[in-house]
Amino acid sequence: MKLKSLQTLSISLAVLSGAFLISNSVIAASTGTPEQLNKTASSSAVFYENVPILMYHYIEAPTAKTIMPALYLDPKIFASQLQELRRYHTNPVYVSEVAASLREKKPLPQYSMALTFDDGYQDFYTNAFPLLKKYQMKATIYIIINKLDKKDYLTTPELKEIAASGLVQIGSHTFNHPDLRTLKDKDAKFEIANSKINLERLLNQSVPTFAYPFGDYLPKLLPVVQAIGYTGAVSVNPGGVQSSDNLWLMKRVRANNRAGQDFAKWLFGWFKAKY
Repeated sequence: MKLKSLQTLSISLAVLSGAFLISNSVIAASTGTPEQLNKTASSSAVFYENVPILMYHYIEAPTAKTIMPALYLDPKIFASQLQELRRYHTNPVYVSEVAASLREKKPLPQYSMALTFDDGYQDFYTNAFPLLKKYQMKATIYIIINKLDKKDYLTTPELKEIAASGLVQIGSHTFNHPDLRTLKDKDAKFEIANSKINLERLLNQSVPTFAYPFGDYLPKLLPVVQAIGYTGAVSVNPGGVQSSDNLWLMKRVRANNRAGQDFAKWLFGWFKAKY
């Protein structure tokens, strides 16, 4: 399906298909502060679990012209990190599995952790995906659907192949990747909802979790993300301890250029972290 037709589809769905697009009235019904939302999520006692969620962007060596070198990781270092994850028998899981564990208050297996990739860059297909397959590591990738088939981003066939692999779960990273804090409420709802709708129709599978562009959000957006049907969302707030009162603001950490034993020691520190 071409992206232009997807854009047209998103508009028609907004008008015709209440089953897919959350209407303003439904979202308005999901009233309450983040604190109230958190109480609903936790239902009784808060459930805490040490599950580090690692955050990546580009899996390629930074170029001399790069203005954000910290977002780049050389594939050789990434391969070294996966080797350590396999050597120490960690348990890679999808972000949706972390959310389910917190919501149901059922601990994941020991040394569970999640790998996440933001934006859907083309180097994920050429550099990261082959390594994930080699080491049989689950991951979650957050896609900006309006970037599909554009320069430096995944193509639609590549995304379909990745989604069908059984190793990588697709998450939503909004329709256009705006700073949600700068948008009117209706535009923020469009970005959050239509990315999920179009990805699910394109891939014919659930897109259960969400990542805030730039990690930026407003407290009033948390109930919106929940009402639209996501089971959880990740932030860029640092930490390795997840809790049932933060299902829509799960923490993540950056492995950066750590490799070998340095990476292993750093990761296992998060399994024992207090925050």
